[in-house]
Amino acid sequence: MGAVEHLKTLCCLGLKPESAMAAVTPLLHEIIPHGWSRLALLAPDSAITSTYAENPGMEPLLRERLWHFMDDPSALVSLWIPAFKAAAIGWSLHKQGPGYLESGYYREIEAPLDSCWILSAMIGDGTGSGSIAHVGLSRPRSARPFTVDDIQRLDHLRPWLAHAFRRSPSADMPIGNEVPLSTPGATLLSGQLIATPDSRLVYQTPSLDHLLRILAGEPSNYTHHVPTPDSMPAPILKLLRQITGVAAGTSNAPPRMQVSTAYGVLTLEAKWLLPAGMLPSDATKDPNACLIAVTIELYENPVAHAARVLRESGATPSQTKVGIQLAFGKSKPAIADEFGIQLTSVADLTKKLYQTLDVHNSAELGTKIWLGQKQKEAERLRRQRAPA
Repeated sequence: MGAVEHLKTLCCLGLKPESAMAAVTPLLHEIIPHGWSRLALLAPDSAITSTYAENPGMEPLLRERLWHFMDDPSALVSLWIPAFKAAAIGWSLHKQGPGYLESGYYREIEAPLDSCWILSAMIGDGTGSGSIAHVGLSRPRSARPFTVDDIQRLDHLRPWLAHAFRRSPSADMPIGNEVPLSTPGATLLSGQLIATPDSRLVYQTPSLDHLLRILAGEPSNYTHHVPTPDSMPAPILKLLRQITGVAAGTSNAPPRMQVSTAYGVLTLEAKWLLPAGMLPSDATKDPNACLIAVTIELYENPVAHAARVLRESGATPSQTKVGIQLAFGKSKPAIADEFGIQLTSVADLTKKLYQTLDVHNSAELGTKIWLGQKQKEAERLRRQRAPA
């Protein structure tokens, strides 16, 4: 199954729009080669409600600077409202001439992100009321600009992306808590912060900014000023209390947790940072003398993870849809009811899927999907550590 067919399959799986943005991002690279992607869900007034970007430096830079350029006619973002209303595609290309490269907008916004040539598309829902999402593909200045062929490729995907990014009851498929913590998908984003035991922030990586907003459920609107939160999200504060409680002997809760979000599964883990020469036993006597490192990682939605594994194993789109349901523990009759097809069709797709993946039942299928990646990683580490 090629990248385009897999993208179409993902767009029809009923993922939440935020998870769909994360899931289609690597496929957009296969279909239209580029440096990195930026995607956003839009409100009826064109405001940005949710974002997903591969470049870890995008969130703080755009939040702090982009809104200053909304009324600058030399800036690409000045076309935001007209493009939103027209559900336009390629609306920024004509501005990317020599003057653009000398503009304040390029120097302050795009150049620090290693972004020069930008192919942007507004995704409409067919009602004529504006756009529901934005997709932007970026290339560095050293690369060739986007062409008409790239525009046509992206335009062919817009109906599928519109289906994926719409908000509907079908976006309530099981995610996060349906899958054990020990079986996450691929890591999408990660970051780290360092704090004191009394929850005072000392340092955080640029990539953490977006993850903190996901964790707090806050909007990521860049079209107007959005103040930076004064405090850390509640899950991080809870994690800091857990690790300090363990050191003080008042708690035995492990300093790690899993949080299911619309984007996928977030895992948080806290560890003590011991000063050079300090023993762990000494740290427990005075934990306030140590700092705490909290690592946050965003893993792909389990539905998207299952679809990716099945695609890479050679499953067809129909087999993929059935295989995902089997991996979540659904029976064949339940799957037939879910899709409105005959039970014999589900049985036939299941049989062919098992043959393709060389498994014999749903338990083996689940092991391949949820544990296969973990087993591969363990084998890789074992080979690295083996003596020559």
